[in-house]
Amino acid sequence: MTGHLQYLVLFFVVIPVVYLPAQPPAQTMEQVDLINGRTLEGLVLEETQTMVKMRLVSRKIGRPTLTSTEEFRRDEVRFIRHLPVGEREELSRKLKELDQQRDLFLASLRMLDAPSPQLTNRGIEGIRPTPVAWEDDPNQTAWAFESHYFRLTTNLREPLAVLVTLQLEEVFRAISNLFPPRLPGKPTRIRIWSDQLGYLRAVGRGQASLDHPAVFDSLGNRILGGTELARLEGESIELRRHHAKQLGILNLREIEIQKAMGGKIPTDFAEMAVRARRELRDADQKNDHAIRQSRNQLLQILNHESIHAYLGNWVYDQQKQPLPRWLNEGLAQVYETGLIEAGELRADWPDSTRLAGVRQLIREGKFPALRHILADSPDHFLVRVEGGGDKPNRESSREAYLASWILTYHLTFGKKLLPGKKVDQYLESLAKNEGRKAAFDAFESWTGMDIDTFEKTMLDFVGRLRPDGSLALAK
Repeated sequence: MTGHLQYLVLFFVVIPVVYLPAQPPAQTMEQVDLINGRTLEGLVLEETQTMVKMRLVSRKIGRPTLTSTEEFRRDEVRFIRHLPVGEREELSRKLKELDQQRDLFLASLRMLDAPSPQLTNRGIEGIRPTPVAWEDDPNQTAWAFESHYFRLTTNLREPLAVLVTLQLEEVFRAISNLFPPRLPGKPTRIRIWSDQLGYLRAVGRGQASLDHPAVFDSLGNRILGGTELARLEGESIELRRHHAKQLGILNLREIEIQKAMGGKIPTDFAEMAVRARRELRDADQKNDHAIRQSRNQLLQILNHESIHAYLGNWVYDQQKQPLPRWLNEGLAQVYETGLIEAGELRADWPDSTRLAGVRQLIREGKFPALRHILADSPDHFLVRVEGGGDKPNRESSREAYLASWILTYHLTFGKKLLPGKKVDQYLESLAKNEGRKAAFDAFESWTGMDIDTFEKTMLDFVGRLRPDGSLALAK
């Protein structure tokens, strides 16, 4: 994970004096039809003879659920569609849970961006990491947190450790609702380093060419990850101090010139001062954006590895019913970018970057054949240095990841075949390890199509797939 901050130095010209089952259906909601033709969805909170109070709910593809509360006069309302008591209670519970989740994350973000590193109350409600000695350096304080699905230890600063803990709690809960546990799994041990050097030392033994900021070790049931956030945040603090100093110098020059010029400021200096303040503000904003991007990248990577850990530890027996590598990587990619809301993982729209990458491979004739994807060699995904040279095979690894993503996305949202009983039958067939032909036959039995026909339908699906997950009409 890399990032660069913008360092801005100003030189002043002194005049005379001197910058968070397959996708479930949308939650059933109550409806209010207004006289003006509008139909509103949400939860009716209160009804009287003169007014109707409603919590409106908006769920748009790829966007967080939005809610607001409005009141309407009775004479504005044409009709109200109420939910049955059970469904109404479930909707009310979901909305309260959504509010609680967002309150927790907002509290975490406020701690994260607080000017003082000292917290008056350690952690936030429900998330209280315990201070422990860091394994790599007993003199350094680290943070530990225990959950049903994981055991986290990290030397990230405390507010970031809280945010990471919140995210891990939510992603494990959400994926467990999508793929209910079937095995008596054990909590995954998670270690996150505040620098990549410590992480690389931990995973470098025998894996010197590993090119990934996090990894799930299935044999040890552990996730190891590293980030440059500590360095970036430290640099950002120093740059803000430098920019504040530059701004102070500018303010002093402005006062001196104003006194020397009888209360007036020359036009050329005034324009330069406006431009300088804007550049300082923009530089700080760009630096803040770089920090947020790095945080989001860390959380997304943890989503990915957590999905691997959960599926391999609680759902699919790695000895009796292991997921093929293409499907394992495909599921992690499909759901790592989803929206997590009150235990629900919404991911029924394609990741735009990955979709563009798949389409580029198809245009260039580099998209792997379906049989090649299903052959499922782990080497397809690893980034190793080839032939003892210095150039790693990043491109072939990228092709493998993109192919596994679109195949899994198509099976999940195009064909509606994931999850389900038939995938279990497919995995049982693969576990017999009877060779490639048997594996191809098992895939055909699962999908109900021969491989060549399925491949054609998948490529057609890619061509017609829209950003919101819908399909354009076939030409």
